[in-house]
Amino acid sequence: MRQHPDERAAALRSWFLGPHAENEQLFHELLDETVQDHFRWRKSFRPEDPPAISPAACRSPVHAASVAELRADLKELADELKHGVPFFSPRYKAHMIGDQTMAAQLGYFTALLHNPNNVSAEVSPVTSRLEMEVARDLARMIGYDSADSWGHLTAGGTIANFEALWIARSIFYFPVAVALAAADLDVDLNVDVPECARTPLRSLDLFGLLNLSSEATLNLLAETRAIAGGELLKIALKRYSLSSAGYQDYARTLAARFGDPLEAGVVLVPATAHYSWEKIVRALGIGANQLLFVAVDEHARMDPDNLWDRVRRLAARRRPIIACVSVAGSTEEGAFDRLDTILEVRDLAEAELGVTFHVHSDACYGGYAATATWRADGKRRTADEIREATGIAWPQDSWVDSVKALAHADSVSIDPHKLGYVPYPAGALLLRDGRARALVASDPPYILPSHVPARSNDAVMGRFAFEGSRPGAAAAAVWLSHRAVPLDERGYGYLMERTAVGAHALYEALRIADVSPCRIVTLPKPDLNIVCFLVAPPGDATLRELNALNEGIYHSLSVQHPYDSPEYVISRTVLRSPVYEGVAEPLLRRIDSRLLGEWPEEGLVVLRAVVMDPFLATSEPGSRHAAGFVRAVRQAAHAVEARSGSLTLI
Repeated sequence: MRQHPDERAAALRSWFLGPHAENEQLFHELLDETVQDHFRWRKSFRPEDPPAISPAACRSPVHAASVAELRADLKELADELKHGVPFFSPRYKAHMIGDQTMAAQLGYFTALLHNPNNVSAEVSPVTSRLEMEVARDLARMIGYDSADSWGHLTAGGTIANFEALWIARSIFYFPVAVALAAADLDVDLNVDVPECARTPLRSLDLFGLLNLSSEATLNLLAETRAIAGGELLKIALKRYSLSSAGYQDYARTLAARFGDPLEAGVVLVPATAHYSWEKIVRALGIGANQLLFVAVDEHARMDPDNLWDRVRRLAARRRPIIACVSVAGSTEEGAFDRLDTILEVRDLAEAELGVTFHVHSDACYGGYAATATWRADGKRRTADEIREATGIAWPQDSWVDSVKALAHADSVSIDPHKLGYVPYPAGALLLRDGRARALVASDPPYILPSHVPARSNDAVMGRFAFEGSRPGAAAAAVWLSHRAVPLDERGYGYLMERTAVGAHALYEALRIADVSPCRIVTLPKPDLNIVCFLVAPPGDATLRELNALNEGIYHSLSVQHPYDSPEYVISRTVLRSPVYEGVAEPLLRRIDSRLLGEWPEEGLVVLRAVVMDPFLATSEPGSRHAAGFVRAVRQAAHAVEARSGSLTLI
């Protein structure tokens, strides 16, 4: 049954503690019940054991002094933290963090008292199970088939993306390893080649082996398990896999067996890719030089035409592509690449060029936006249905198409600690075909109980995860938040709608704002809830002066030191040449086309407001904060201009 809009709004107010602790009494009650229940569990567990801490010990002077010191230190910590960042406040709009749901906070705190380690079910039998439930939740949320997919939680998006490329690289090189092992054993195998019939593996050259689809490669993995009593797979993984041999020995092997005329494999990312992608290719040994940036359009979305041109030119040089990364919610702009179109580019590359590659969606920020596309009955919503619910011209049909296309990406990374509104650390990696995890598995004997089958998916998560120890409290937090806030239009979908409506209201307030003699120039309307803009000074300013004004506004409206407390808090980014031409050049033409010549050297400073607050979209308080935000920007701009001598304030 569909919820009435008023019911959804009422539910929203029960999910958060509130910026003024409006749900204080409820939180007190729930937290006290949790703590008391934990105390009762401790007291009831093996009551025949004698107490370790006697009443007399608690009355000793040493005990009293220790407690007094702890009390003082705890108060000092609490006081210091108040000088940090008020993420819960509607005035905070700097980064991708806001208040957490009460369910997430309570779930984390409750599990924290037990301190489970989700490396293995042996030490976390409950929270390991909750983690697998959370992974299935997230898989369904993006449209994966939960029977075939697989996922787990990580410390954050960087680790999730690292694992995605780690697995993609393993898939990429696995056919080579099998071909070499099959030659050793004189075994004949057939594989599916893009847009061709099944082909003998031994007939493929190195470029052909590196251009098998993920599905064909994972089918090959399944076939090798049964050949020669598993000996083929053993030789492939132990003798000829990149992970075993390392890049130096692997390069020598390829040169000896294939002549290896190929250039190094590349990873394609949009200009908006998070900076961690460069760290990832460095850490994996792929190399920063092999990270190739694809230009973006004026909406900061990967340009599919530029991607196709890149793929076509790489194919002409016979340079293999390990993976292509699409972004669903870029860090700076919140932009959603047209993943559906990117997948079409791969289909075209397979059909016309015989080239394929792993497609990963970095949905660390925007992954939860998929909840807005689900109805309570488990069916997809149309863009019209969502627009009717929001009451604004959001989302576009193309946005809905790109979000639904997450179901067809080979892997997806999501951060529940962003738009999932749960505490750090909580990232997630999802694989459309769970078989791929076997290519990075390891089996440490001390965490693999003898009664657990070696191929168990759930019992020892540390077999497949890059991290070993991981907090079970994170899984509990996400699990409880998902129970309290459904992953569809009733819950998280409504949260996404509210933040989008709030962001568009803020965008409109900035667009029409009078900050004369300066003026506000907005980037295109947000794809979700990040508003980017800049303030142009009066007169004929240079790009350096334009950037200085916006840097000055940023410094006035940001937390630079522990005791800073600006009226509103924002962040900023810099658009650099050449990959940001699609965004920066139309923007500069609107300001002063003469600035185009200065941009490649200077870059362009852009201000950024992240609307995580779902209450900005409400009537009175929300409109007050939108107006207050514009006023703060205007005052900061005038103050910076006055200091520079460009503006005389009366």
